[in-house]
Amino acid sequence: MTAVAWVIALVLAGLAALVLEVFVPSGGVLGFLSVMALLAGVTLAFVEQGAWFGMATLAVTGMAVPVALGLAFRLFPETPLGRRVMPAPPRPDEVVPDADRRTLLRGLVGHRGRTTTELLPWGGVDVDGVPYEAVSESGPLAKDVVIEVAGVQGGAVVVRAALAPPTETPRPRPAPDTTVPRDLEQSLETFDFDALDRDRGSETMSSGEHLDSAPPRKQS
Repeated sequence: MTAVAWVIALVLAGLAALVLEVFVPSGGVLGFLSVMALLAGVTLAFVEQGAWFGMATLAVTGMAVPVALGLAFRLFPETPLGRRVMPAPPRPDEVVPDADRRTLLRGLVGHRGRTTTELLPWGGVDVDGVPYEAVSESGPLAKDVVIEVAGVQGGAVVVRAALAPPTETPRPRPAPDTTVPRDLEQSLETFDFDALDRDRGSETMSSGEHLDSAPPRKQS
C-alpha cells in the first residue's frame, strides 16, 4: 500500500469518525480518534510526498471537516436518536400566551362598540354585548363614546373613536322647463283669433234677438 493510499485512508477514516461522533454518543472517543487520524494523514503527506502534497492534503482536510459536520448535523434531527434528543420546535401559537383569546380579539378588528368607562388611555369597552379591556390609540375617551376596534395589544383591544359616516350634500333640483314647445308655438301663431271673436259676437246677437221676440207676460 503506497503512502498516498495511506494518506487518503487516514483522512477518510478521520472524517468518518467525526461524523459518527455526531450520531453515536461515545463520550468523545470517536472525536479523539477522528482528530488523531486526520493529523496522521496530514503528517504522512508532508513526510512521504513533500511540502506541496502536504499543503494540498491540509487544505482538502480543512474544507472537508466543516462540510462533513454540516451534513451530519443536518441529518441528525431526522434519525430516531435525533428526534429524541432534539424535538421539533413548538409552533408560534403554542408559545404565545392566551393564543385562543388573542385569536378571538383579532376577530373583533373593525367592529364597533361603546366605552363603558373613561379610557385614560386604558379602560373598558363593550363590543357586540361583551365587555373587553381596551386601550385608546386616539387619546383619552369619555364614557359612552362610540369606538371602533383597530387592533390587539396583549390581552386587550386597541380602539379609537369611530368616525361618523359622511353626510351627503343634497343636490339642487333642476328648474322646471318652461320653454314652449316649437309645435305649440307654431300652432298659436297660425290660430285665427279674429274668427273666434266673430263667432262669439254672432252668438251674442242671436241671444239678444231671441229675448226681444219673446211675448210679454200677463200681469194679474
